[in-house]
Amino acid sequence: MESARRGRSFGVLTAMASAVVASVVAGCASTGVASADTVYRCWGEPVPLSVLESGPTADTLDAAEALDGVEVPQIDPAEWTVLSESDTRVALLRELDKAEDLGAGDVRTHELLAIEWVDAANLDPSPAWMLGQHSTCALATESGESASVTLDPANPPDPASSRLHLLVTEMACNSGQDAEGRVRLVRLSEGEESVGVEIAVDPREGDAACPSNPTPFVVELDAPLGDRGVYDAARAATARARDADRG
Repeated sequence: MESARRGRSFGVLTAMASAVVASVVAGCASTGVASADTVYRCWGEPVPLSVLESGPTADTLDAAEALDGVEVPQIDPAEWTVLSESDTRVALLRELDKAEDLGAGDVRTHELLAIEWVDAANLDPSPAWMLGQHSTCALATESGESASVTLDPANPPDPASSRLHLLVTEMACNSGQDAEGRVRLVRLSEGEESVGVEIAVDPREGDAACPSNPTPFVVELDAPLGDRGVYDAARAATARARDADRG
């Protein structure tokens, strides 16, 4: 059995309170938690913190013609950061004007655009630049990308308690089952004003259909929560949060 300090997962949640309880705050981690060499992920696409903060924008692309590729949406290149550029692929990222809250702690803060050099019979001319991927994501560490996290509405935070009750939803499909036995606490960061938790779900074996279900998970803190805020340390801070943190 895992120690209480590392966190313990419990069985399937059988009932949830109807009252809305705030999610673990996504994208509000202090920049002090992330180091300069931190690499986040957007659906597997590497996003180094250094590039996120000061990377080149798409108006500096050598392969500027990729922006006029097949099915590529019109964008303002100055608003997009270049994640990678090669002769066959360009990956761009921008922060959304407004975060997309899809529920269960899945709060999308960024938009990914990947354009690929494709040689296909149905293209004229061919080869040509073509849209490969266009989706929103929540920037997360490699381990944190496996799950979304919220506070458990059935067990809201108690300032006098050192136990933090969470609901962890696996991002991968799991045939409607929870992730009992596969949830783990990767990192716990306790400060005077906030508590950061990084949670991961280890992958299951075999194929599975969608969706997954939330798994109750308890994190044991070193001290009672008090009036400290709780944030998901696996998620990247938005530019607005980073600027506020520096100020």
